[in-house]
Amino acid sequence: MASGRWMDGNPLVRLVRSLSAAILPPVCCDCGRLFRMPAEPMAPEARAPLAHWFRFLLRQHLCSGCAQRFAAVGSPRCPCCGEPFASPHGLDHLCGVCRAQPPRFAAARAAGRYEGPLRTLIHQHKYGGREHLGSLLGRLLWEVLRREWDPAVIDHVLPVPLHPRRLRQRGFNQSLALIQGWPRLARSEGVAAADDWVAPRWLVRRRPTRPQTGLTRKERAANLQQAFGVHPAAAIAGRRILVVDDVLTTGATADACAGVLLDRGAAEVRLLTVARAV
Repeated sequence: MASGRWMDGNPLVRLVRSLSAAILPPVCCDCGRLFRMPAEPMAPEARAPLAHWFRFLLRQHLCSGCAQRFAAVGSPRCPCCGEPFASPHGLDHLCGVCRAQPPRFAAARAAGRYEGPLRTLIHQHKYGGREHLGSLLGRLLWEVLRREWDPAVIDHVLPVPLHPRRLRQRGFNQSLALIQGWPRLARSEGVAAADDWVAPRWLVRRRPTRPQTGLTRKERAANLQQAFGVHPAAAIAGRRILVVDDVLTTGATADACAGVLLDRGAAEVRLLTVARAV
């Protein structure tokens, strides 16, 4: 099934949803105001701008004004870590950080800047009890994957793991929630996704770490030393791995994950996140 034909639910479900919205208008996740949900549209065409996909997928959760503030990450940017540059003019080129200390992952890409409505949605998903947002943000991230790389060249998709203690506290892994629907999407587009294409247990968190928020780049790297490992049964050697997370800040988590995967023989590690801190 082509992406441009993707529909969220059958006609009866959409009718019930429309009637419900007319009686109880939704509240915008970002500004907190009631808003009128647009009529049920068809999904954008496959190559439509990512902002169109964002507005379509999140139309039940964001008013039109807030949805318009989504800022996609595009060129010019660093081809390695994916950091967008301040000027909208010029060609992609390595940033100073990647030039001075190349990361172990081959490349990182993100859907949007970690600001405005996207930041709100990520926080609502992770901390606000709105676990259903994971599938929508994951669908947006699938569109990024299709634009940046061919899904068929990815041998396995791994979420950044939580330590068991953190997982018990939160109740779910937000990174895994993003990719649980990917095997179905892959197969619908002709990608031969094996049963272990999404492998949630291959990358493991060996020890708990303190939250990365507020730490410097150096402190983040130190905080993550020996924090990750690879499951003994993981078939990593010679494979091209995609690691998925919700937010990329300094890249310390991605670099730590890439390091243990490459040490186990992975051919290449790429990173995909919903948002990129700028």
